Amino acid sequence: MTVVDTKALHHGKACLSLLMNEKGGVADDCIITKVKDDHFYVVLNAGNKDKDMKHMANYMGKFKDCSLEYHSEDERSLIAIQGPKA
Repeated sequence: MTVVDTKALHHGKACLSLLMNEKGGVADDCIITKVKDDHFYVVLNAGNKDKDMKHMANYMGKFKDCSLEYHSEDERSLIAIQGPKA
């Protein structure tokens, strides 16, 4: 579903990644943080969150012992600080 090597990612570290489609193309970008070996926090593109959540949910049934939990805008927020001096 993504291109990040989750086994190589250290606990508490995040990585920019891509959500892939069935043909190997890019559906969108995301940030994946490894909380524990079996728990990841994924930040999706806010403008495409509904499309991206549906995309991810379509693949969840293919994985054993895997679930998806959605946090609404009322529960969490994100401020993106970007640029060369960020």
